[in-house]
Amino acid sequence: MRLKAGQTAPLFSLEDIYGRKIDLSSYKDKNKKILISFFRNVACPFCNFRIHQLTRKNEKWKDKLEMIFFLESKKDVVLRSTFHQDVSPIPIISDEKKVLYQEYGIEKSTFKFYGTLLSAKHRTTFKTAKEMGLAVDSGEELTRTIPADFLLDENLNIIEVYYGASAADHLPFERIEAVL
Repeated sequence: MRLKAGQTAPLFSLEDIYGRKIDLSSYKDKNKKILISFFRNVACPFCNFRIHQLTRKNEKWKDKLEMIFFLESKKDVVLRSTFHQDVSPIPIISDEKKVLYQEYGIEKSTFKFYGTLLSAKHRTTFKTAKEMGLAVDSGEELTRTIPADFLLDENLNIIEVYYGASAADHLPFERIEAVL
């Protein structure tokens, strides 16, 4: 079931790929917004491109926003990816069994996945990501998971819910900046 703005975000207490305990409730009342992003696996150049963009924005937003990333890849696969090592201090949580993906209503869609591959705009993103070295060969197959983003307030209430319309679609930066 999809989540909606106004709801309290489902809580979790998990270890990220670096062994740090990430307890969502510990982010409450820190006078910062929280962006929780659910990505596909490390083989997805669209997701890696978005992670790259968010990592670069982290310096600008770090006083106002905390980010937490979820990947459906196994922890050891993410750790082997040299690209994902540069993401820290942003937590990356491996959820290969997709437990939180289900709790947050992340969808799978063959139609949206193949629509992404057929789109000229997304082919350009794919090419750019590949040129930047963001198309990681992890041995994993691309999945039908469609990314989603959740922007939370200081009380862990959902301000913005964004379920992607394609495998490359995410909450626009302008909407994040408007909230910040």
